Formats: sequence, C-alpha cells, structure tokens
Amino acid sequence: MRPVLSNLPHPHLNHIPELDGLRGVAILMVIINHFWRGAEGGGVAERTLYTFILNGWVGVDLFFVLSGFLITGILVDARGKDGYFRNFYARRVLRIFPLYYAFLFVWFVVAPRVFALAPGGPFTSGSETQIWFWTYTSNFLSLAKGVTLPNGLNHFWSLAIEEQFYLVWPAVVLFATSRTLRKICIAMMVAGLGFRLWLMSTDYPSTAAYVLTPARMGTLAAGAWIAIAMRDASLRRRLETIAPGVMLGAVALLAAINLPTLKMTGSEPAMQTLGFPLLAIIAAATLVMALDARRAHFRFRRILRSGTLKFFGKYSYGMYVVHLPVVVVFEALGFTIARIANGNGTRIPAAIVFTVSALAATTFIAFASWHLYEEHFLKLKARFR
Repeated sequence: MRPVLSNLPHPHLNHIPELDGLRGVAILMVIINHFWRGAEGGGVAERTLYTFILNGWVGVDLFFVLSGFLITGILVDARGKDGYFRNFYARRVLRIFPLYYAFLFVWFVVAPRVFALAPGGPFTSGSETQIWFWTYTSNFLSLAKGVTLPNGLNHFWSLAIEEQFYLVWPAVVLFATSRTLRKICIAMMVAGLGFRLWLMSTDYPSTAAYVLTPARMGTLAAGAWIAIAMRDASLRRRLETIAPGVMLGAVALLAAINLPTLKMTGSEPAMQTLGFPLLAIIAAATLVMALDARRAHFRFRRILRSGTLKFFGKYSYGMYVVHLPVVVVFEALGFTIARIANGNGTRIPAAIVFTVSALAATTFIAFASWHLYEEHFLKLKARFR
C-alpha cells in the first residue's frame, strides 16, 4: 500500500511542532535528573520527589524512539530518489558533527592547555580514552576493564548508539519493503532482549546492557516501526485508537515491576528484561498520540506546542552535549548541592538553586552555540534536500 501522510498533523515530517515539544520534555527529564543527583532527603515527600526526578533518565529512551521515527520517515520518503545516501549522510553530518567535534576539541585539546589544572582534574581525567569519543564508540568502554571515563562525558554513550544506528539503517530501509521493515523492527526488539539476557549470563558489567547498541536497538526500532506504520492509513487509525490504552497499561506494568520504591534503574534485571521494552512502548504510544490529528488529543498536542517546550526542544541537542560538563565545571568551582546552605534540614532548596543555575548555564551555552556556530552549518543542509 502506498504511504499515506495527508491526515497527519503536519505532512512534512522534518518539522512537526509536537515533536519539538516531545524533545523538550525529553531533554528536561534527562538534565534535571542529572542536576538533582545528591539531593535525596530523609522524609517521605523528599524521597518521593527524588525518585520521580531520578527516573527522568528514561527521557533518553524517548529520544531513541523519536530518532528512530524521524530518521526512518526521512529514509522511507527518500527511497528511489537521487542522492539517497549522499543527502542523508550529509545532512546528518551537518547537524551532528560540528558541535560534537568542536566540543571534543575544546575539552581534550584546548582546555588542558589553557587551564593549569592538577592531574586528575576535570579536563584530564580519563583523557587516555578520548579516541573512543572521537570515533563514536564510547558506549563500548563499558566492556573494557579498569577504564576511567572522562568526568562529564559519560552521557555520550547515547550519541554513539545513534551514530552506529545511522551507519547501518539507511541501507536496510533502501533494500526492504515497508512490510518487511516492520518485521525487521520487531525482530530487532526481540534480538535486543535476547542480547541483554545473554549479557546477564556473562561477567560483563551490568551497564553493558544499558549502553551497547545491540542491547538498545529495540528502542530505536520501536520508533522506526511507528514511522512505517503511520504511513499506512488503516494501520494508523488502529494505532491512534489503541495508543492511550496501551500507554496506560505499559505504565501500570512498569510501575509493578519496580515496586515497592518505583525507582527505575537501567542496570537492574527488571528494567533490562521487561523495563526497556515497556519504556519503548510508552514512548511509541506517546508519539502516536502526539501525531493524532483527531480532537481526542487536542489538549495534549497543545501542551507539546507550547513555546517553552518547543524552545527546549529546538536546543535539546546542544543542551544534551554540554549539560554534564557544566556540572563538572560547577563542581570544580565548589558549587554543588552539598555546599549550598540547606534550609530546615532539607536539601530541596539547595537542589532547586543548583538545578536552576545549571539549567540556565546549559541553556545559554546551547543557545549561543546554535546561533553563533551551528546555524552556519545547518544552512548548508539546503544543498542536500
């Protein structure tokens, strides 16, 4: 069946305001989770709030589903056109590489020569592993024993997964029919679970099942499956009908496997078996609801179109790259949650002060990077439509 896009909220899938909002939700979940660490208190209310915020790491899974959806949509629409591979890879390079490699150059080359820091400081710790970052293979560092990750760069594993996915997926999409692609996506989800189960039987660190591409490809495949399915009119209607119920059911099951604390940990067996597939289903259902043009989800889509969420969504890539380095620099300057005066025996005010400060610094850097640096490369994408 010929792909049908006319009933989607926005036929041009490279610019959907609701997806900007979802990116905004995802980036705020992830970085507030990282900024808030160390603020756990003794009271029930504080522990509950801490657990809720610390579960924000699942925003990465939302990013994976969004990435799989958008990339697959672009590739499916480009099949049969001239410059299929050239245009795709040129546009990805112009979007991803300039900021990423500029950051690595500043962090590994410039900063150690500008700042007279003692060995083991924020710009020297783990520098012997920098080749893994230059080659987008830092996620495989979890398999190397006795290796120290550079402080502030341990979130780059997710960028490595996406780049490795980009290397292979365009060829798969080009040579497979849409029906076959849906089967491949399901096979990837099953294979990802099988790979994680195998890892659990080995002596590899538990983080391997969290950061290795074969272990997490199922989440990207979930987004890819949605991209293909939403181009089939009848299948899209069925997905839009069942999405809310599927999401609520998956949320309930996810909560059940993480009782009694509801604290989700990516290195725990419960999450590595059932948890990751449930997160992919929740993110995929949320995506379908965001794309549903019917009035049923009008309020939800209106929230995603809010200026605040779209703002953070626009600058989410830069914010993700620099947010942990901002924390490292703050800590090197002695500005931490532990050192901020606490009020009435609670760390919540200190956590709020630190989070707001770190968020402001992160947003400023990402905003400046976009308008002063990245935008010049992004304009070149017009040559590779």
